Amino acid sequence: MCKAAHESGGPRRCSADARRGFQRSTTEVAALQHRCHQMVELATAPPPRMSLPPRVRDAVDVAAAAGTPFIVGGAVRDGLLGSDPHDFDLEVHGSDLDTLARRFAAADWEVDEVGRQFGVLKVARPGEQALDVAVPRRDNKIGAGHRGFAVDTAGAMTVAEAASRRDFTINAIYYDPQTEAFVDPFRGVADLNARVLRHVSDCFSDDPLRVLRGVQFAGRFAMTLHPDTAALCRQLRPHFCELATERVQLEWAKLYTSAHPDMAVSALQSTGWDDTLPGLKSALSQPHVSAALARLPATPTHDRIAIGAAVICAPMTPEHRSAFLSATVVGKDAAVIAEDLAATDPGALHSSCARKHHAHTLAKRGFTFHRYHQYAQALGDPAAVATARAAAGEGIAHGPEQAWIQGRDVLAAAAGARKPGPWVGDLVVAALQRQYRSEFPTRTDALNWLDAAVAGTAEKCLSPR
Repeated sequence: MCKAAHESGGPRRCSADARRGFQRSTTEVAALQHRCHQMVELATAPPPRMSLPPRVRDAVDVAAAAGTPFIVGGAVRDGLLGSDPHDFDLEVHGSDLDTLARRFAAADWEVDEVGRQFGVLKVARPGEQALDVAVPRRDNKIGAGHRGFAVDTAGAMTVAEAASRRDFTINAIYYDPQTEAFVDPFRGVADLNARVLRHVSDCFSDDPLRVLRGVQFAGRFAMTLHPDTAALCRQLRPHFCELATERVQLEWAKLYTSAHPDMAVSALQSTGWDDTLPGLKSALSQPHVSAALARLPATPTHDRIAIGAAVICAPMTPEHRSAFLSATVVGKDAAVIAEDLAATDPGALHSSCARKHHAHTLAKRGFTFHRYHQYAQALGDPAAVATARAAAGEGIAHGPEQAWIQGRDVLAAAAGARKPGPWVGDLVVAALQRQYRSEFPTRTDALNWLDAAVAGTAEKCLSPR
């Protein structure tokens, strides 16, 4: 088991000095904003109490009959940052899982024990969102990766001992809903105020996934890594290969959708993990990539993963691009869209025919010129923006131009004179090419051409050989 890197001396209630730590002078705030770029505003003073939804307050009441419940983790952090937490976790001291399971079941809560081996129960009232209710635990490293742990929930622990297993000090702040006090054994409040991500203890090294968690936290909360934490992350670089791809993808998804993805990339570079994938270090070193990521939050949230991934992988070779997208993008559809965006060359789309053909060819893969416009704006590429706008003016921003000639039209024109075969598709493609070259002002013109083409083909087919 790891040893805590900080001597805390046990749990500590927020003092008046800690509360005053939230208050910043105008000069200090301006300096922080200059360093951290468009920082999320932290409340000037801690709230006198956290606002708990009724289901959480009721869960606290049930748990309080068995021990001392605390609100822990991201809910406390988000509350201190002034946002409304959605996920609440309880850690109950002075109790055990069996007692808690009985208490919640007796209060007509549904109890799911699937996480028991990790010291966690999921509890919910019918029709309501589940809560994680845990007991303090010690994590003993027994293997590689983020799953190589044995969990020990036996024995009493102080808040400081329980919090020492957490990743960053900003996630190691406890809130006592009964006394409405914050318990901050590792000075996480001060680090929140300073926008610094600092590891709690030596336990950080037990899970290399925490490096990527810190990177996406930097993007979500406009934070920077403490130099000691960045140095520790660099020591963990050889352990990247131990991480499951799906976990890496989830952390990258949070990076792409964060409020400050450029700050996340800066954090990634400070950890030395910017070389974990072929071509990544070189791509991230290009100034226009960081600038493009800073503009990424202006794009719709549902497109940020594909567009953000495209921004990063555009400078890569096709082979490196494919490997990067496989490792960092959740879902094949988004990866395909990102690949097509990054591979689209505006110089090859100078003509209307080329643009229409491009939209048609990639439509089934999810490419649209509307997405390409968002990508081009993030890149700040005038040529790409002009191409996307030209496509919009041609009516193909959200999809390809509808083909005026379909296979059924060809067969109807043939009127049984020839059996279906590859020639049908050939005529459909030929008609589409002429349509894209604006040789058919209307569908009627296209059908007239088809009649002539089919007649010529049929005559050739039926003539003596």
